Amino acid sequence: MAQGFPDEEFTNVVAELDAVVVGREDATLTVRWFAGEQPESDPGFSFHYSGPDADFGWHHEPNPHVDGWSHFQRREQWGSAYRYEPHSFASLAPVRVVWEVLAKLDAELVE
Repeated sequence: MAQGFPDEEFTNVVAELDAVVVGREDATLTVRWFAGEQPESDPGFSFHYSGPDADFGWHHEPNPHVDGWSHFQRREQWGSAYRYEPHSFASLAPVRVVWEVLAKLDAELVE
């Protein structure tokens, strides 16, 4: 279930993850999407999963820990530092990024 806030503008969308689908309770998937500063600029975005047993995400935004914008980050244990690795998205089109990340999310949760 997803709901947009504020009404009519949807600058913030909150969705509940089905515990049966993700196999975990009390998990969140935070998605942030920012238009580029210029119309021809690439967007910035992040898809970050956080649950009682995992904390990881795919990001396309400047980060001093990696070269370029696109990367995957994972924290092995709560309180530990993130491990960063470069990542390439097949597309920067919003719908394609969503499907790519959801497929990768499923694979990460199976591990």
